[in-house]
Amino acid sequence: MITTEPKLAWAMAMDSGVRSQLGPIMEDLESGGRVQYSTRGGAGASHGSDYAPVYAEITRMEREEPVLAAIGHFLCHPSTDQANAFLDDAVAAVEAKVIESIPNWGDGQVWRKAKKAKIHWLVHVALIERQRNLSNERAAWTPETVREVLADWYGVAIVTKDWARDWLPVWAVIQSSISFLEGEAMDPISNVIGDVVRRYRRAA
Repeated sequence: MITTEPKLAWAMAMDSGVRSQLGPIMEDLESGGRVQYSTRGGAGASHGSDYAPVYAEITRMEREEPVLAAIGHFLCHPSTDQANAFLDDAVAAVEAKVIESIPNWGDGQVWRKAKKAKIHWLVHVALIERQRNLSNERAAWTPETVREVLADWYGVAIVTKDWARDWLPVWAVIQSSISFLEGEAMDPISNVIGDVVRRYRRAA
């Protein structure tokens, strides 16, 4: 039986049998999200019949909605290397949504060039955090963790002493933008899952 969790269905549909990211995804979603998933023929059975409709929908999105496909692949693809190949596209999509959501983004006094550059890298960190917490059951990263990841991975320094004043408002917009795009990417998968489940019930 196919899982009813769209993020896990995405991972299983794209699974080629290489265990790099799928194991943590399944563990996270199984324990945190309490989802049910099929182990028939191995995880996802490498595009087996259960997940063929999901795989077909993902390939449609790649052709027709590449931005949403990039979000889904970065967050859910079972291959870490292949997921990371979509990071730049996912960052661009989220950053565009962030800019769209901030009415005074063009005000150079409020949003100086240096701060805008740091926001670009904050989007990277926020996406990585989301990728590692698909079930949304783990504690959110603290400002200190965000600062450390920014510094260690991207060589970008921010001061978090006044996080609530300096960074929390834009961090909240980034998180909201990711949630919006994630929802847009997963809605078609949810619809496909619903169709598959209904077919199973009719056949039972």
